[in-house]
Amino acid sequence: MLIFQNNFQHFIIFYMYSKRKYCCLFFIIVFFFSPFVSDGQNSSSPNFLISESGNFGFIITHRNNIGNLIKGHIYGPELSFIIPTNGSKPWHQIHKYPEIGLSFIHLYLSNPTQLGNLEALYPYVNFRLNKLQGKLNLNFRVGVGLAFLTKSFDRIDNHQNNVIGSRLNGAVILRFNANILLTKALRMETGMGLTHASNGAIRTPNLGLNMATVNLGLTYAFGNKELNIEPHTFAPSYKKWQSSFIAVLGLKELETPGGNKYLAVGVQANSYRIINNKINFGAGIEMAYNNATKKMWLNTSILNKSTADIIQVGAKICYSYNLTRLSMPIDFGVYVYKKQSYNGMFFHRIGLRYLLNQHLVINATLLTHWAKADYFEWGLGYQF
Repeated sequence: MLIFQNNFQHFIIFYMYSKRKYCCLFFIIVFFFSPFVSDGQNSSSPNFLISESGNFGFIITHRNNIGNLIKGHIYGPELSFIIPTNGSKPWHQIHKYPEIGLSFIHLYLSNPTQLGNLEALYPYVNFRLNKLQGKLNLNFRVGVGLAFLTKSFDRIDNHQNNVIGSRLNGAVILRFNANILLTKALRMETGMGLTHASNGAIRTPNLGLNMATVNLGLTYAFGNKELNIEPHTFAPSYKKWQSSFIAVLGLKELETPGGNKYLAVGVQANSYRIINNKINFGAGIEMAYNNATKKMWLNTSILNKSTADIIQVGAKICYSYNLTRLSMPIDFGVYVYKKQSYNGMFFHRIGLRYLLNQHLVINATLLTHWAKADYFEWGLGYQF
């Protein structure tokens, strides 16, 4: 085992050197990220885990006009820094003692001229799907971070790339994975998942990259090898209604690449029924004004449009998955007032919200119309 540990450490050092400009950023973020997850440990828990895995898969052809960009399978390594939770906080117990991690992934996209490579850095939570401390553990990983593409659309040098208009993008990673304990310190991991990269229409084109992958790797625990679980101390939730009011704004570029950015603003009123400590269901109404819509109408009509013609009013069904102060909302809505036909009558939303204190909420969500991203919404809200 000592031989394996030394070889594993040598491999990490070699990997860091070969990717040193990214691994420096990796460990800087680990430094600032660690205080937020240190509450998941005590002296009897593993200090941390390091995971190295390989990924193999393909780019999903979600539009007919991107098939010419797909030249072969995608593959690459992934390095993760992991902190286990042990139940010292109520949310650890509620979510079956998840693992919190920070991961760096490099993917070769098999089209170096037009797509280049993708490199992403993202924090994630590994939610357990079965009972803790078995030889076989099933998990669902949810990660949100940043992706960098070495190639993007360029009207002169890379006009064939009609999927991504910017080098820096947002990344969402969803993955089912299983780990098999080989020893107290060593486990093997495998799984399958989806990786999405796009910029939320801040720069066009923005069809986005959707990638399906399988992975296989090893994870090693440093420090104490036993995970001692704290006894359950959390109280059951009270089924009651909880309401919030959120103001958002975003930037959107029209379909012509390199054009102006247009401001979109909106207000949202949400009301949730607390089902349990993890899940809320509810409904809401919202109103938005998008200057990009006004510009499109002016380009196609000789008639000026009033403010009332641009405003959109929607009604929605809301779902929220809660992780202590962090929540992951999903909305499904329909426009009840909308004079323009652009983007259809249905809208959707996915993202993150963070409760700063008892009332103040930070919002970071993506507004979409079916599979097409419209723009990122950044905002502040008040929870009653």
